[in-house]
Amino acid sequence: MSYTQFETTNLKINCPFCKKDTLLMLYKNINIPYIGQLLITTIICNTCKFKVSDIWTIMDKGNYKQLHTIKISEDTINNLVCASAGATIIIPEIGAEIEIRNFDASHITTIEGILLEILEATRSLLEYAEDKTKAKNIIKLLEKEIEKPSGKLTLLLKDPSGHSVIVPAEYWRQRAERARKIQVGMARAIGEAIIKKWEKMMKY
Repeated sequence: MSYTQFETTNLKINCPFCKKDTLLMLYKNINIPYIGQLLITTIICNTCKFKVSDIWTIMDKGNYKQLHTIKISEDTINNLVCASAGATIIIPEIGAEIEIRNFDASHITTIEGILLEILEATRSLLEYAEDKTKAKNIIKLLEKEIEKPSGKLTLLLKDPSGHSVIVPAEYWRQRAERARKIQVGMARAIGEAIIKKWEKMMKY
């Protein structure tokens, strides 16, 4: 697969194999007549080169959820959020809203990535806040929840078109484990083939 035509976004989560913070998502948004819009994705680690690919339907004539609601906990903070144009991401407990006007790489991120984006924005606007005490409390809450999610915060993903999706982190862990088994099996098969070839050569 050639990656020259793919956009790239940093997922900001650790690789399931080498545990390094070097996981990237490469993606390409394509439109197929009579089928709809597809999102081709490849998650790849820049350190150990672990790779897993998928194809997502992000726009067709099917019926999809217009509202996703999820509590932000240790089990969900690494869930992947793919927000389509026209969607809105809301954290109601702190009154935060992100309107997605155009689909691009910044809208494919983890829930943790969304919290970090809100945290950075709040910090940068702190000096202009009408209620600085409230803003500081939001910053402290976000820092705490990013460090150790407690389930106090909720993420709402509203999309009237129904083209947005939240992919559970468990899905990626399962895909990673399947890919690991395949890679281990291939390495074992290659190793056995090399040994057999070597043994055959030694007979002569």
